[in-house]
Amino acid sequence: MPVAKDLPRRLRSLIKKHQVPGASVGVLRNGKVVATAAAGVTNLDTKVPATVDTVFQIGSITKTFTASLIMQLVDEGLLDPDDTVQKHLPDFRVADRAVSAQVTIRDLLCHRSGIDGDFFEDSGRGDDATARLLEMGTMLPSLFSIGERHSYCNFGFVVLGRIIEVTTGLTWDEAMMQNLFKPLGMQQAMTLPEDALRYRCAIGHVPSRRKKDTWYVSNIPYLSIGMKAAGATPAMAVTDLIKFARMHLDKGRNEAGELVLTGNSVRAMQKRQVAVQRHSNNALRHWGLGWFLMNWQGTKLFGHDGATVGQYAFLRILPSKNMAVAVLTNGGDAQALARDIWRETFLPLAKVNEPAALQINEKLNYDADEYVGDYANISATITIKKSGDRLQLTSTPNGMEEGAGLESGWLQPIDRNTFQLQHKDPVLARLRYLFSRDSDGAVTHVASSMRQYRRL
Repeated sequence: MPVAKDLPRRLRSLIKKHQVPGASVGVLRNGKVVATAAAGVTNLDTKVPATVDTVFQIGSITKTFTASLIMQLVDEGLLDPDDTVQKHLPDFRVADRAVSAQVTIRDLLCHRSGIDGDFFEDSGRGDDATARLLEMGTMLPSLFSIGERHSYCNFGFVVLGRIIEVTTGLTWDEAMMQNLFKPLGMQQAMTLPEDALRYRCAIGHVPSRRKKDTWYVSNIPYLSIGMKAAGATPAMAVTDLIKFARMHLDKGRNEAGELVLTGNSVRAMQKRQVAVQRHSNNALRHWGLGWFLMNWQGTKLFGHDGATVGQYAFLRILPSKNMAVAVLTNGGDAQALARDIWRETFLPLAKVNEPAALQINEKLNYDADEYVGDYANISATITIKKSGDRLQLTSTPNGMEEGAGLESGWLQPIDRNTFQLQHKDPVLARLRYLFSRDSDGAVTHVASSMRQYRRL
């Protein structure tokens, strides 16, 4: 098969093209791994070569594992997706009392709770790190009413992780090992940073702010351990991630044919729960229970992306062709590399590829004053100003001085509610800003990277 033969060579070329220190790729088709490849290094300082066995952090792809653990508990009759969180965690609180009492497991699984959830505070290293983070998050605000719209919420999966702990009597790490890693034969998968000693592990790389096209080993090897159920710490080899994808393609069965998750739960996870905004990145159309659901020119896929500090992971699953592709990286322009890999795997093997990029509509007639203002969530403030008939956007992470924004550029219209950032950095130039309005047509929110920012 040409893909199997060509993939190692192409990956070596692509990591150079996109300045990715190291990467590994796995391709599954009809229940078999038909191609794997690895290239580059695990660490630019040590120069240890990356192999197919190298363990990379998977970031938020972890959420699909946490969702699978939740659905195992549904299979056992121990909980229902429509249970309120407080049914299982009576002490659960956020700032809004009504949200605390009414938010359900389903709301958290599909990111429609409205809770402002990028809460990466350090809650310590012990087995109670998840429980402590919940105690620290009792004043998290809401960006909108439950079910009103979609906004990515990391904290919601911390809550789900804690529900798993309370229901099973295990730590979340133990539940992952006993209920997913072991039955799926995932021998190079870990959730605890100290287990890195067991494996050939990649570390993340971040760009230099002073030297163009220069990457350094990150001085932060992993995010808050309390956020592990949302994706802060888990890592695995690409072949182990493929084993997880195979289970979701094979009606919940592992390679030996044993049931890990019922077919009903597998289907429920891929069922539409909430629509995402039109023109969302990654060709997203809806969110399921843990998975995001895509449409590639009429073909349905599901999957998830992940990002930690300098490590980026991508999983795309095509059920109609019984196919999955996983890409794990440790820096560089990882998204561009992943898109090249999809084109060189999905296109020849399944005759599908991502939709073409949206086109800027330079002739669009719109009122720039409609968008001017500040929009905020707990992670950053977006400021949009008018300059002539153009809109300039600056995004300033909370805690930084005004004017020190990481994303600053001109907004280019695609339609009245969709704008692309014009920026010299090709990664930032992929950022899309999606505006939403109230019943009177006034702009109330802007979304970027699947997060909502409420207009102040």
